[in-house]
Amino acid sequence: MLGIFYLVLCFLTGFCIIETVFKNFGALTESSFYGKKINISSMYLRLPAYFVTGVLSVTWLLYIFCCIFRNSSNPIGIANAIVMTAAAVFSGVCMFFLIKRRGNIFKGEGKKITTVEIIIITAVCLLVFYLMFKTLGILDGKLKIGLSVFSDFSTHLSMMRSFSHGNNFPTQYTFFGGEDVKYHFMFQFLCGNLEYLGLRLDQALNIPSILSMILSYSMLFVLAVKLTGKKSIGYITLLLYTFRSSHALFEYILTIPKGEVAKTLYETVEFIGSTENENWGLWNLNVYCNQRHLSFSLIVMLLLLVLVLPVFFEGCTRLLLKIKEINEKSVSENTRKPFFIEIFIKESLLSKSGWLIKDYKTAVFTGLLLGASGFFNGAVLIGTVIVLFFVAAGSDRRLEFVIVAGIAGILSLIQSKCFITSQLFDPQIYYGFLSQPKNLAGAINYVWKLMGILPVVLLMQFVASKGPRKYIMACFSMPMVFAFFVSLTPDISVNHKYVMMSIMLLDIFAAVYVVGLFEKKDVWYCILGVLATFFLTATGIFEFYIVARKNVDERAMRYAYQDEIMEWIWDNSDRDTIFLSANYYLMYGGYGNSLILSGQKMYSGWDYFSWSAGYDVGARNEIVEKIYSCDDKNRLYKLVEKTDINYIVVDRVNRDSETYDLNEKTIASAYERVFTTDSGIDRFSIYDVSKKIDYDIDLESMDIYEDPEPDFDFIDDWDLYGDLYEDYYDYIDDYEEE
Repeated sequence: MLGIFYLVLCFLTGFCIIETVFKNFGALTESSFYGKKINISSMYLRLPAYFVTGVLSVTWLLYIFCCIFRNSSNPIGIANAIVMTAAAVFSGVCMFFLIKRRGNIFKGEGKKITTVEIIIITAVCLLVFYLMFKTLGILDGKLKIGLSVFSDFSTHLSMMRSFSHGNNFPTQYTFFGGEDVKYHFMFQFLCGNLEYLGLRLDQALNIPSILSMILSYSMLFVLAVKLTGKKSIGYITLLLYTFRSSHALFEYILTIPKGEVAKTLYETVEFIGSTENENWGLWNLNVYCNQRHLSFSLIVMLLLLVLVLPVFFEGCTRLLLKIKEINEKSVSENTRKPFFIEIFIKESLLSKSGWLIKDYKTAVFTGLLLGASGFFNGAVLIGTVIVLFFVAAGSDRRLEFVIVAGIAGILSLIQSKCFITSQLFDPQIYYGFLSQPKNLAGAINYVWKLMGILPVVLLMQFVASKGPRKYIMACFSMPMVFAFFVSLTPDISVNHKYVMMSIMLLDIFAAVYVVGLFEKKDVWYCILGVLATFFLTATGIFEFYIVARKNVDERAMRYAYQDEIMEWIWDNSDRDTIFLSANYYLMYGGYGNSLILSGQKMYSGWDYFSWSAGYDVGARNEIVEKIYSCDDKNRLYKLVEKTDINYIVVDRVNRDSETYDLNEKTIASAYERVFTTDSGIDRFSIYDVSKKIDYDIDLESMDIYEDPEPDFDFIDDWDLYGDLYEDYYDYIDDYEEE
């Protein structure tokens, strides 16, 4: 199948690039950053590096050719023919010379994988496969989307389909058609291309998501072992990364009446936690089910840290030796020992070693990789830059970091200029993140509730750590600090990804503390280690149970992944077509789901998605309300002519609107109805605004339904799904008040 072949080509292209740029790439897994022999299999590093390097290279090249051929009838088909052929030729030729010159570089690497690691790899694979296919799949011939992810999948699947069944080049945001795309979309483009190449919709999203998440575990393991020199710490890091630390479970248990704890826990299907929006599942494994593009970019972040941290530790070693030399000289000459900051300024900030470049290739490669990842996940790029900035401050060879930042910045700027016509971010000082109240005490209380005993464990480990490790812990915490002080988007909740990045990296040092307890080989310390592990993972383990319960097949949302509405839209749309519709997201019922899953652009989709991405939804909603409620044909013409709308959709959601009174008679008298299905209040109609009606028509024969009292019972199982809808309505109400 061509979709699988595309992914294979990505791996092969990444292999060729990595092994050409780095002559001995596998040697990075032979020793820790401190020089201690670790000898883990290079496959843990190579496979993630090949994957992200190949995907970024091939997919960006594919996108560029799609834009070049955007005026053709099949731009993505032409682009695939060119790029896949080129990638196959490049990979074949390059592999021939690499193998001829270096032989089998993987020889013996499989034997380095221990039995314990095989068990862990198997567990990770089973976990990831379960999460991905449980939240998206095919069930009884319908597209099945898990209850914990269906709303956000509205935009993900819509963007995917805009590429696989559309010509969204240059790309627009499908939920705010006619304007630029502020939301990172390249992972959706990758998945959309896989569907175009023959993979079923669920497979096209699940397969790269599974690869990304499994390989992110692999890269985190490599970073943990290189930082600490111990595989056991790598194992515990993966455990802590999977199951988060929080007081949420214990607070929840305290609210349950005595005698009903076991029964209540067994029946719980809603996310727990007392901090704001924690009931969204912001902090647990559901994030990786929902935000499928996150794991891919985390691989980039972790790979870059593996590549650049040797420079930091090289500088630390040189500086520590210099400090020792200066101190010994001070003692022998009976002079004052200089303060550390004095030595650091003189021997690092003001020395050639602190700035000179030794390795152009790694700097250029990491800069290109980081810059290319921006529209796969912009938050991870920002988080990575934040960490690298502070790492660079304490490193030698700072100009190499300048090269990394310069190349990444230039690539990000080029992408932003190509995709975004308005301002990308609106940076503002916003203290406290989601804490209440917005002060130091509120922030501390929020972190304590959210992260459980993890901050205490990290604080104790920070005190116990020596200089370089202390500094690395501080660097890893900087994305979290950023989340508590800066807002880049209207929705501060999206800063949770910066917090999660820091927690992922700091979990390494929490694992150091836990493993240290067990290494003391004292029964009381071992008991303390067991208790620490329990409290660090209990909430996360229970939340995995909630994710599993929430996404059982019986509760899954079901949609047609191809129907007559989608077929009509695909046959009658081009890249500039925009549909005016109600504020849709994937709902339990209604024909609006078909418009979303067609991938065609909507004039104003669900408010929250567009608002949180930085679009002016208020202005558009005002136009939407005027058009749907207009009672004068000529005024309707003028309203529509001020927009880029091509079709007007009328269905039950419009008829049940709380914000305007639908006047379908005016629309029907002004424009030709070109598609319709069902009848009465459930009738779904599409009107073509290019086909104006200048004659009298019999509206009664068109079944124009008018209900004087809106009926909100169109969702059959409101008790099952209603709370999710209410959460979104409440959020929009809060936004409108602000």
